Amino acid sequence: MKNLIYIIIILMISATIFISSCEKANDPVPPAISFKQATGYISANTPAKYADTLKFGVTAASNGTDALVKFHVTVNGQNVFDSTFNSPTFVLNLYSVKTILDKEVWKFVATDIAGNSKTDSIVITGNFGPITTFANVKLGAQSNTTEKGFIDFCNCTSPTLYTQADAFLHQADIDMFCFYENTVGHVNLMTMAAPGSGITGIFTGSTSPELYTIKNITFFVKTTLTAAQFDAVQNDAVILASYDAKNQFKKAKLLTVGDVYAFKLTSGKYGLYKVTAVDGTETGTLQIAVKIQN
Repeated sequence: MKNLIYIIIILMISATIFISSCEKANDPVPPAISFKQATGYISANTPAKYADTLKFGVTAASNGTDALVKFHVTVNGQNVFDSTFNSPTFVLNLYSVKTILDKEVWKFVATDIAGNSKTDSIVITGNFGPITTFANVKLGAQSNTTEKGFIDFCNCTSPTLYTQADAFLHQADIDMFCFYENTVGHVNLMTMAAPGSGITGIFTGSTSPELYTIKNITFFVKTTLTAAQFDAVQNDAVILASYDAKNQFKKAKLLTVGDVYAFKLTSGKYGLYKVTAVDGTETGTLQIAVKIQN
């Protein structure tokens, strides 16, 4: 009787092993995905600066039995590429640029005719530049005798403000100045410009910016950023993305509370400023918050 029990147990174990082996043999085999290993191509998680070129070379291969029928790519869940076909292999060269997002999760998915799929991912993290924030910069218009109206952003610790007379002695450092103009021919109202903008007839005397021998040029671009979006900026990615060289001007006029401008200095630095207060007269003031590349 005991021998019979042992035989039954052995048969049961053998049957279990056989069933398990059959199940493993019948497990679906997914397609394979590989990334091109060559200079300039991304094949693993990597950091990237804003607007860097992202180049992927991807090859999908079938399991040898079931042809591939679909390949698609998503970034943070958003579809960026989708193709249907019928082939044992699929090769894709994909080009993109780094966005302002801190993290981009690229997912590559190959699917075969049997419904088997393979997913591989690459994470691109933002390698963005640091910025400095100046929460409260107050400038005086041309006839204001209390607030200084000329500004130098060379010092990342804090901007340096000058009177018209002192600014003349630091011509190479002057990035912007504030003025108010409301004439029949020039309705600029409260405006920001730079010595190289060609502004005349506003400042008077021997220290007027039009008499400088060194005239820095600052370009301004009015953005669509809201005040809240400006406040949320923590690196230079949004600053760079907001600057549109096709729509740059040498002055920013009709300044109104809530306006957000991108700017580019002669030094090559980019920044943003948000208008926080305006007293629009020749003796008035302009108050801004600034975020600028270090």
